[in-house]
Amino acid sequence: MNVWDVCLTHDPVYGGIHRSVENFATALESRVLSFDDGAVDRSALVSSMPVVRVESRPRLLNRSCHWVTPAMSAAADRAVAGADLLVVHSLFRGHAPWAAGWCARHARPYVSVLEGCLDPWGLATRPVAKRAWLEHHGRRYLAGAARVIAATGREAEKATAWLAPAALTVIHWPVPLPAAVDGAAIRAACRSSWGVPDGHRVLLFVGRLHPMKRPTFMLEAFLRAAVPECHLVVVGMEEGVTMAALRALVPREDADRVHVIGSLAGGDLTAAYHAADGFISLSHRENFGYAFAEAMAHGLPAIVSAGHDLAHDVGRGGRGDFPCGWLLPDESSATATAAIRAFAAASPAQLSAAGETGRAWVADHLSFDRFRDRLRRLAANVIG
Repeated sequence: MNVWDVCLTHDPVYGGIHRSVENFATALESRVLSFDDGAVDRSALVSSMPVVRVESRPRLLNRSCHWVTPAMSAAADRAVAGADLLVVHSLFRGHAPWAAGWCARHARPYVSVLEGCLDPWGLATRPVAKRAWLEHHGRRYLAGAARVIAATGREAEKATAWLAPAALTVIHWPVPLPAAVDGAAIRAACRSSWGVPDGHRVLLFVGRLHPMKRPTFMLEAFLRAAVPECHLVVVGMEEGVTMAALRALVPREDADRVHVIGSLAGGDLTAAYHAADGFISLSHRENFGYAFAEAMAHGLPAIVSAGHDLAHDVGRGGRGDFPCGWLLPDESSATATAAIRAFAAASPAQLSAAGETGRAWVADHLSFDRFRDRLRRLAANVIG
């Protein structure tokens, strides 16, 4: 199969969507066509698959690729010439109608990957522009797709406001289980570097420091919980919320229990997962949530908001029997605070059982082999 993944600005700084495109391209052995913003030189970026970049022009007016100019279209046409299938990631930009137009002209199919774009919370941000795009381009674009892929059942349910359920396919994104290592030694070294005493518990947050993730709300709920032998470790790059702003919220008497670390990657991030006793994320929206899935892969019980779509696919989610920790029924501070207190009070056996349930679920549902096989079958059926 000659497959191209079509996306916007393929760059690791864009976190989850970059990882999603990489996973799709690896599974389908495809190439990537990236409509870039042109803000920085990305020629030195390393990718595991070929990437062709088309810079959006004119740069001052069209950096976000709101439309595809004739010159951009000609460059993109040359790149994907002879493709059997286009896999188009996300909505609301010119790359999507361009892909639909190319496929119509060449009698080729395309698959749409939603990437959380139809979540009601996300649609409430810049709602006029997004709904105008959906009415002018989106309904026709989604109707023309051979399949529309959602990362979770919950994401697919939300998308039915805009397209027929029969058009949707749910394929969970892949998350590997951690490699076998001396976890106890890694845990001890990492906790020592944070200044966590023996016997104290660590709640770990991993994610961008962005208002959507609600790191300030999370920190305030943790402080209100008043659990003296529990620590909060915040890992993530600044994006709308600064590390300094979070630290400023911490009273002096609690300063030794709140650790705002900043961004971690690779072995350092793995060490943080090993050092934690639980994971917490109170985000407004996570259409998949790689950090939550990775925490489950490391056997961590989790406290997650109802906006974590993946949590609703684990067990039966929001009906009170989430088997991997605490899936909060609402976004109130009181509910979050109660869950943090419950985590602090739970027995080691309870936490271990919840963590092992999550790890087993990841092993069963989120393997790369499962993802690759389902995606290749879908692509073959669409092309056939």
